[in-house]
Amino acid sequence: MKNILLPLTLISLSLLAGCGQAESSKSAAQEETDQIIVSGLTSKQSYALRGADQSWPGTADEKTILLKDKNIANYYVIFDGSGSMLDTSCGDGKRRITVAKDAIGTFFDALPKNSNVGLFVFDNNGYREVSPLQKNHASQLKAITNNVVAGGDTPLGKTLEIASNSLRTQGQKQQGYGEYNIVVLTDGQANNESKMMSVVNKITSETPINIHTIGFCLGNNHMLNQQGVINYQPASNAAELVKSLKSVLAESSSFTSDSFSAMTSKK
Repeated sequence: MKNILLPLTLISLSLLAGCGQAESSKSAAQEETDQIIVSGLTSKQSYALRGADQSWPGTADEKTILLKDKNIANYYVIFDGSGSMLDTSCGDGKRRITVAKDAIGTFFDALPKNSNVGLFVFDNNGYREVSPLQKNHASQLKAITNNVVAGGDTPLGKTLEIASNSLRTQGQKQQGYGEYNIVVLTDGQANNESKMMSVVNKITSETPINIHTIGFCLGNNHMLNQQGVINYQPASNAAELVKSLKSVLAESSSFTSDSFSAMTSKK
């Protein structure tokens, strides 16, 4: 069953159709070429626009255990602990990595307790999944990110691919119901931008997964700032970083803004 939560960036619709008398006299051939466009995307480029397409997440194998509660929100978080996070610009006097740890911790606290959260980190110790998709255990996730040691590069393409595959497996357990989100917190450009964009295009065209990217100290200058494809939020200081993460939650039908307001007021 297809259950898609469209990102805010995919709201504006344009119908490529004539009007008045021209519309009434339109030929069948012309009607076939009419397409719904969402921020420049055609139905071929966006799985979200193909309402009859039920191909994702595919058929689970016989060993897969189907979940009874299928309407669950899933968040797969990609946390950038690369070398550039040691910089203090945009950190209000602190290293970016310190500010990022605080902000992502607030995000984990604010997520619904019944949501599933996965965590992938790349830092001085390489890139790896440090927590698979499972029920939200905020304290455990914060302990993991607090131990991140900044260093290394930014393999966003590979990590996005891993995140997508993990959400697909979870989607099979939920038979396509629920929400599926990738949340990227990064302060740098990908090592292999062509690989990254190839993965993004595949996710957009073949899955209902929403990609949210917070560009820390990057402004709008990032390849993941793709209007109509990715919910991209720039952040130039600690307060904006928390605000940007709040925008991810604002799009979820399973979340109330009061929860985040109460959480941020404690900081």
